[in-house]
Amino acid sequence: MDSAPAQEVTELLRQWEEQHTTPNYDPIPTLTRIAEIIEAETENFMKKDPDPFDERPPSRTDPECALGQALKVMFKKDNFMTKLVNDYVRDTYYSRQNITGRDVFKLNVAACRLTLDLMPGLEMSVVFQDNEALIQRLVSWATKSPEPLQCYATGLVAAAMEVQEIATNFRDLNAMLVPLMLKRLHELRNKTQEDKQTNQTSVTPPNQTRHFARFDKKRNNDVKCNGPIVDKKDREKDEGGGGDMLVDETPPQASKDPETPIKSYNCAVRSPEAGGLMSPPARPAPHVQPPLHDPSSNSSWAEMETYVIGNIQIHPPTDATKQMLILRYLTPMGEYQEFLSHVFEQNALGLILGYLNVRESRDSRLAFEALKYLAALLCHKKFSIDFINMGGLQKFLEVPRPSVAATGVSICLYYLAYCEDAMERVCLLPRATLADLVKYALWLLECSHDSGRCHATMFFGLSFQFRVILEEFDNQDGLRKLYNVISTLPILGSDEEESRVSEDETCAARQIVRHVCVALRRYLEAHLRLRAAQVARQQGDNVPEPPPYKASKSSPEEIQEQIELLQSVAWSRWAPVDELLELGGVALLLQVVGYAYEWNFNGRAETVRSALDVISVCCVAPRVQLLLTEKIDMRDADLTTGVNIVLGAADGEIVPEPEVQKAALNVLVNCVCAPVHRAGTSTTRFSLTGSSKKKTALKSYEDVIQKVWESVRTNNGIMVLLSLMLVKAPITDADRLRGLACRALAGLARCPTVRQIISKLPLFTTSQIQALMRDPILQEKRQEHVMFQKYALELLERVSGKSKHMGAEFETSLANIHRANVVAQTRINYNERQLLQLVAAHLAARGLRESAAALQREARLPAPAPHVAPAPPPPPVYTPSTPTRPRLSITRNSSNSSLHRDSIDHSHQSMNVDSDSPLPPVIKLRKVQNSTSSGPPAEHKRSLQKQLSVVGGERAPSPPRVTLHSIITEYLYNQHSLCKNPVVTCPQFNLFEPHKCPEPARGGTLAALALGARGGADAGSVCARELRRELGAPPARRAYSRLVHAHFAPVRTLRLQDDDSFFTHTIFHPTQQQLLAATSSGDIRIFNLFSGAEENSYQVHESYIYHMQASRDGLLLLASATTTWRPLSTLWSMKEYEQLFQLDNEEYVEFSKMSDERIIGTKGETATVFDTRTGRELMTLTPAISNQYAKNRATFNPTDELVLSDGVLWDINTGKEIHKFDKLNQTHSGVFHPNGLEVISNTEVWDLRTFHLLRTVPTLDKSEVIFNPTCTALYAICSDQDSEERSQFDTSFKTLDPYDYSSIATIDVKRNIYSLSVSRYGTQISLVENMGDFEQVQESWVKLYDVGRRRDHDDDAEEDEEEEMAGGSENDDGSDSGSDNDDDLATSLLRNAVMGLAEGGSSGDDSADDADDVRPRRAVRTRRRAQAAENNSSDSDGDLDIIEFDID
Repeated sequence: MDSAPAQEVTELLRQWEEQHTTPNYDPIPTLTRIAEIIEAETENFMKKDPDPFDERPPSRTDPECALGQALKVMFKKDNFMTKLVNDYVRDTYYSRQNITGRDVFKLNVAACRLTLDLMPGLEMSVVFQDNEALIQRLVSWATKSPEPLQCYATGLVAAAMEVQEIATNFRDLNAMLVPLMLKRLHELRNKTQEDKQTNQTSVTPPNQTRHFARFDKKRNNDVKCNGPIVDKKDREKDEGGGGDMLVDETPPQASKDPETPIKSYNCAVRSPEAGGLMSPPARPAPHVQPPLHDPSSNSSWAEMETYVIGNIQIHPPTDATKQMLILRYLTPMGEYQEFLSHVFEQNALGLILGYLNVRESRDSRLAFEALKYLAALLCHKKFSIDFINMGGLQKFLEVPRPSVAATGVSICLYYLAYCEDAMERVCLLPRATLADLVKYALWLLECSHDSGRCHATMFFGLSFQFRVILEEFDNQDGLRKLYNVISTLPILGSDEEESRVSEDETCAARQIVRHVCVALRRYLEAHLRLRAAQVARQQGDNVPEPPPYKASKSSPEEIQEQIELLQSVAWSRWAPVDELLELGGVALLLQVVGYAYEWNFNGRAETVRSALDVISVCCVAPRVQLLLTEKIDMRDADLTTGVNIVLGAADGEIVPEPEVQKAALNVLVNCVCAPVHRAGTSTTRFSLTGSSKKKTALKSYEDVIQKVWESVRTNNGIMVLLSLMLVKAPITDADRLRGLACRALAGLARCPTVRQIISKLPLFTTSQIQALMRDPILQEKRQEHVMFQKYALELLERVSGKSKHMGAEFETSLANIHRANVVAQTRINYNERQLLQLVAAHLAARGLRESAAALQREARLPAPAPHVAPAPPPPPVYTPSTPTRPRLSITRNSSNSSLHRDSIDHSHQSMNVDSDSPLPPVIKLRKVQNSTSSGPPAEHKRSLQKQLSVVGGERAPSPPRVTLHSIITEYLYNQHSLCKNPVVTCPQFNLFEPHKCPEPARGGTLAALALGARGGADAGSVCARELRRELGAPPARRAYSRLVHAHFAPVRTLRLQDDDSFFTHTIFHPTQQQLLAATSSGDIRIFNLFSGAEENSYQVHESYIYHMQASRDGLLLLASATTTWRPLSTLWSMKEYEQLFQLDNEEYVEFSKMSDERIIGTKGETATVFDTRTGRELMTLTPAISNQYAKNRATFNPTDELVLSDGVLWDINTGKEIHKFDKLNQTHSGVFHPNGLEVISNTEVWDLRTFHLLRTVPTLDKSEVIFNPTCTALYAICSDQDSEERSQFDTSFKTLDPYDYSSIATIDVKRNIYSLSVSRYGTQISLVENMGDFEQVQESWVKLYDVGRRRDHDDDAEEDEEEEMAGGSENDDGSDSGSDNDDDLATSLLRNAVMGLAEGGSSGDDSADDADDVRPRRAVRTRRRAQAAENNSSDSDGDLDIIEFDID
């Protein structure tokens, strides 16, 4: 219900609507009465002490206030407001209405007065839009008309000039008005001073009576204050607060400066504690420290109100009101440079300083308006410096607090801090003045309005760069007070506290959080500069120390260098970080980062970035790194770790801004790249509590970094960093993001587990990282790209275990590194007699025939072959992976540099190197160190660079000698390095022929041997059988399986009779007599597999069924559907299709593997095990840290002993977590391989025995994996079946070899595949194929395919007929082979495979590749058909063997 004032306003407006159209209507009484009501409620509203900088309408500030309700009533009457602004403020209103005998001046006064009263709720840009005549009229009234119209018009002009566009358009008028208003202000100020001189004996205003003043007669020498008495200790603790303004009762002395008539209050005598606080006028004792809070204070609120809040009397306007309205006009003009000359000419600074003396003016509101004008002028550097030089800072530190004027001081401090030159002069003031300044600003942090807290926070943020301010801030416990500004905010409290906060209060609180985060960042960066300089000096560096009054700043690069410097030395306590940690500041900042995900305001990115920058600096402390691994309370059910929050920010989840991502990556870099062992002998151990008596596990440096690595891994940090290394947008920041991500990953790669995982990823196995290293994303960002290259090389070194890459960085991949490593480990063994033969041939060629004959005779060499001209040497082959091998190395001794060769061990005279002999030494780069100790040389080991480091104690080598053995060995190593597939164990090298390692056989060694001996089918078959019997090799089942699963022929197409729904899922009935197909309308259609007829239809759900599974005995059926309000799964009896029970909210369900006694359901990241007979919940498995896979589907392993859910492996017997697999994809949690030894999660294959990443299979990306019953093939289809998000479908499915995950075939069906199922024996598959978008499916059917059968012409004709019926024109051949004319080729291929003559049957290529291999030999195969048939008929053994073997 509206308040009484609002109801009265409503009644007045109703009367106005009824009467204003009548002739001779006088609106003045109505306008006057409404103005009186608004002014009275405004005064009541101001007594609540609202934030003076809050520009919101009163109804939003306090919805219950009568002023807001009255204003709402006013603004709803558009016709009244239009009449008021457009008509009643005209000086021609009566003449236009043909009304005579009335004074239009009174009407204009009443209209301007009411308009001025309504200003708090009016939008000035709308009121004065396109109303130039109104502004001209108001300016005219403000300059020439009598009071009170002049005063009101000035106030309205002030409101208009706050709109920047209006102020710019009326620049000439303002140039005339500004000096005029300044002169008028001086006149009013002087008049007020004269009035005060005549009434100086009167302390209490005329309308305020001090009823208890007589009780103060005997104590007039004591200081009277508000509040309880506190002793000195408490007073030091409470620096500031309300009620300690001292006002002198003595008559004012004449000011020394005639232009700034300000009283002198002997500020130098008073202590800081006694300055600037509220009390009634009293005479301070000359030497005794007065008590601050005296319970016998005789002050009254009526007396103190003008000091604290002040008021503005609109009617009749007082001199103070006139001055306030003039100051309101001058404030927006103060920011313009062109009006600054008038400010100096008219001595505006002296005028303002006079207003600051609230004890003299007794009007806090007037002082507030003056301070607003002062803040506008402080934008100008010259004015700021003059202000400091005239002692202005000391003057506004005397402004009493609490008061509205004190809030005005806050904005002046903020503007002052913006001018570095002015702040330097501030820092040169006496230390006591600076202490007062910091104390005043800290009081504003704790006790002021929201705007005052914001301004004070920004003041500190800008002034921390001055060391003297920073030191004073710390001396007065500033960090705790700054932290308390946000720690007490309800938006960071409990849910209950947050729910009680209005939307406006929430926005204001978020802005406060933003400013405090920025201030904390600058505070810690300032301390970091000082700390780093101190450490550098301790290490002997000559770091210049800037003077304390000078500003010092650091670039982001310098900050990172300073952090690394602090991390390189032994940790010792650092007060700023330790205090922030003890206050809970780091945890609170992590909460801010986490909560910001749901915040929506302009400063969100700056807030999160600043909070992360603070945490980044704090990470120099091991305790902070430990804190990041601990749980943080985020006001929700699941606690999360700090590392998880930081990773979310780095991934762009919280704020998709590159600056925020960089800040988060810096936090990660400072954590995971911290040195494992710090300099110094410190054995300090760390705990979060800081106490050794606590139960918290204490950590050393190494333990801390290990825990950080583990936490980053557990929270899927590898996936986040890998994705950031591939980022390409935004283009201006991508290079920097890549570099930081690569650096973090390189630091993380120091962990052996991480190293093993990333060594198997495509980024390294397929040389993606080398491709990224070649060129920057943006050419202008080459400096950032150089950083990325640096850390990418470091990462490669850590993953490969090698130190350098000899200039082949961009060509090196892990495969090449491995190949070079194999070459380096190979033991060179060659035939000595061949070497002697070569020597003899060389001697003979050089004419030394007798020497050659003697050598031949003594070594018993065979007679030399007749000399044949040598063939030209083959062209050189360049292999990037082959490192260059320097024959000579420059080693530096302490005295001189000389050339050395590796020493050669001559103890082995025989050139035949047996298995027990050490590796032959090779010429390598080495650094020779002076050593006096003697001892046998260490055994040589070859590295990728083929370098040897001198073992300590090894004698410096003798002068280098090159032997024939070393030359031959080097030559053979170089030959071996050119092999495409080198092996470690090589047979004896043949010196007469170029060396080449054997190529791996496509189908195994036995297959190659058998195929090489095929003189006929019979001979080949016998050979194959004998070899298998002798060596125990298994039959080539994989070869058969690959051939079979490369071809699929359509058998039957099943359609829906109605067009209202479409197929969504399909399975074979366990009896193999029927096919079950689910639809989008929630029913299940049962088709006969042999006739294709629809036998039954059952409604089991009300919406889209996306999964079904039948029990092994065919009696039970699980079905999962999604509804608009919740997912739902049910268990049905397949006899009568009766519902046995339903599992609410379970998104996916399936039976256990060994039996059907248990059901496992999935809901988000939680897996639940149910009893099949009763539906009772047996166990709930919720991971401690969720991976949040998009398609989490809990599943049992083949023995029902383990459960995999959300990437976490569980022991089903104990219900405990066994292991959490690293999340490297967003889609699939994983399935078990039928062999029970591997887990397939999207593209990653994990070893269950070691939890190592075995390999990545890019073909399986975002695919659902289905094994055939015999585990001889793996089917993969796109599994993105989210009905809300899905818009793209795969039109093909893939078959892979489950043994090595090599691709067999990709079969394109030209339609969107929704589901795939395999029959019980794996001989048939069924596909749900739909045409059209998800929302508009045009055609839907289930198609059966025979596995391993090539389609014939009848299949093609049937397919063409179906396509014509569907209106399609594609040529769907059911497989990926490119021709329909290969039927005879397929028949030949199949027959030859069976007869053991197929060459490509066991290849790892797709069927299309098989066909390509076969086509050139088609004529040969045709000629062999007869022979193959004869061999088949003559094979009395009857076994069909293929001559290909696999040795496992």
